[in-house]
Amino acid sequence: MAKDTSWKKLSEKTLFTHPRITIYEDEVELPSGESTHYLRFGDGNGSACVLAINDENKILVQKEYSYPPDEWLYQFPGGGIQEGESPEQGAMRELAEEASLATEKLELLGWFYPDNRRYSSKLHVYLATGLSPDLTAKKDAEEEFEDYWFSEAEIDEMVTSGKIVNYSALAAWGFFKARAKK
Repeated sequence: MAKDTSWKKLSEKTLFTHPRITIYEDEVELPSGESTHYLRFGDGNGSACVLAINDENKILVQKEYSYPPDEWLYQFPGGGIQEGESPEQGAMRELAEEASLATEKLELLGWFYPDNRRYSSKLHVYLATGLSPDLTAKKDAEEEFEDYWFSEAEIDEMVTSGKIVNYSALAAWGFFKARAKK
């Protein structure tokens, strides 16, 4: 019989609440019987990231300012899934909001935990093809993008040279490359 290694939550205390994040401190009992305090974030609705490929087989890479490191970082369109949205709906909305694009075909490449030590939300990675303009979506005031269309080889070089350092872009690219090997 396998040993039970799960932790048992004894109590939960909300430390901070904001529209974008909630921080909890749980008291948990470890499998050893010892108790400890564990800091975690509220789960939200997850997020989505989209690799959009145009008719010329080029992939959209955006450069966006990131406040904490005070840098412009390369990434793929994406963001949080809103209450009541499916991951697919969130991916399509984010593509429209951030890139002014709609898609005819959205394929799930995979998902991962962006920070499994602090929350259980998943980031879903999609491939979008059959792109067309969509100018109806409202832009987020905190987001500003520069759009670039790169070949697969150019993105490979950006990854290996350290130009792409955003965790979600690196993970999404890993899913894309694994799909190509199938």
